[in-house]
This record gives sequence, C-alpha cells and structure tokens, in this order.
Amino acid sequence: MSNTYSQLSPASRALLVGAMVGGGASVATQWKSYKQGEIEAEMMVSKATKSAIQAAAISGLTTYAAGKMAGRPVLSLMTILAAGAAGLYLVDQFSGKNHHE
Repeated sequence: MSNTYSQLSPASRALLVGAMVGGGASVATQWKSYKQGEIEAEMMVSKATKSAIQAAAISGLTTYAAGKMAGRPVLSLMTILAAGAAGLYLVDQFSGKNHHE
C-alpha cells in the first residue's frame, strides 16, 4: 500500500507541537524540585505526560475547529480563543483545581 500524501494536517501538527510544548513546560517547571529531591522521577514523568496530553488535545482541537472556519479570519481567531479557553477550563475542572476556594 502506497501513501502518496506524506504531509500532516494542520491539526495533527498542532497536536504534536502542543504535546512537545506542554510536556517541556511541565518538565521545566518541575526540574528544580526534582533536582532538590522533592519529587521523584516517576512523578515528574507522570505530570509531564499528563500536561503533554492536555496541551496536545487543546491545541489540536482548536486548530481543527479553526480550520473549519477557513476563509473567515476573525471567526477563526474567535473560535481558537473560545475553544482554547474552554479546553483550559475543562482541564482545570478535571484536574481538581478550583480557583474559588
């Protein structure tokens, strides 16, 4: 079977970039605690993986939604912002973070 189309879709690229940025940012914020022995490597990897998956999902979904609004830049921008905000809100809710404590 031949795959003549070797380009990734914009949403797939956004998934990959989101995962790299989310995981990298998580490791960067935890690195000092890890080096001081405050957290174990397994915990750091677990948090980084969770952050990578969350960032990938948010960036992929927002890019996919924005792609559906192609040709309408203002609507596309508003879709990205709304979907991103909704994604971050859901991540906070599912991770147990509550800013109203």
